[in-house]
Amino acid sequence: MRARAVALVALLATTLGGAAGISQDAPAQRVRVSDDVMRGVLVKKVAPIYPPLARQARIQGTVFLDVLIDKSGNVVRVQLVSGHPMLSPAAMDAVRQWKYQPYLLNGEAVEVETTVQVIFKLEGEPAPLTPQLVPLTPAEDAPPGVVAPRRIRVSGGVAQTLLCTKVNAQYPPEAVEQRIEGVVLLKVNIDKDGNVYIVQLISGHPLLAPAAIEAVRQWKYKPYLLNGVPVEVETQVQISFTLTSR
Repeated sequence: MRARAVALVALLATTLGGAAGISQDAPAQRVRVSDDVMRGVLVKKVAPIYPPLARQARIQGTVFLDVLIDKSGNVVRVQLVSGHPMLSPAAMDAVRQWKYQPYLLNGEAVEVETTVQVIFKLEGEPAPLTPQLVPLTPAEDAPPGVVAPRRIRVSGGVAQTLLCTKVNAQYPPEAVEQRIEGVVLLKVNIDKDGNVYIVQLISGHPLLAPAAIEAVRQWKYKPYLLNGVPVEVETQVQISFTLTSR
């Protein structure tokens, strides 16, 4: 009789525990949070050491990292997304030492995936173009409860490494006759398949800009992967028009 009573109490405790959502074997919950939000809960930031060889070669730029933070706020994984090979190791070493406040979801600490940008700038040099996340919106294939970026902004140098088909701009005859040279700067949106679908003029001579826009519309890129998933990209493209003889 006593054994039956003990078994009944154990069964009741198990049932109540399940009803309350308590499970020792439940997997840790993880969410993706924007870098802006995570900067607000960063409590320890270690600055990277500028690699001497990169400084000597006058190399600067932004390293873009994907970071996993555990429920205690410790960085437990750092993966390179993009960045110069002479700068990336120093950035990763620094970010591994960062510390965050625990991120709470419904009052409970959860693991967080986020992005981190580490900028390397030389004194006296203009700031490098920094890749930034555009406002986050739920991706169509994102898991429930997870906000994933649909589009990111990357530097022209990063996008250049993914370019697989480049159509050269045709020098407009009228610009040749008038001996017009210059650079056309464009804002370009690339879809998840690597196709250019938006080209907008930022600056450039009105006789040169249409030819530059027409050429870039035909460019093709490799898909840009973030966490193994293709995302849209926003970047800038420069087209130079230079006359071969005067």
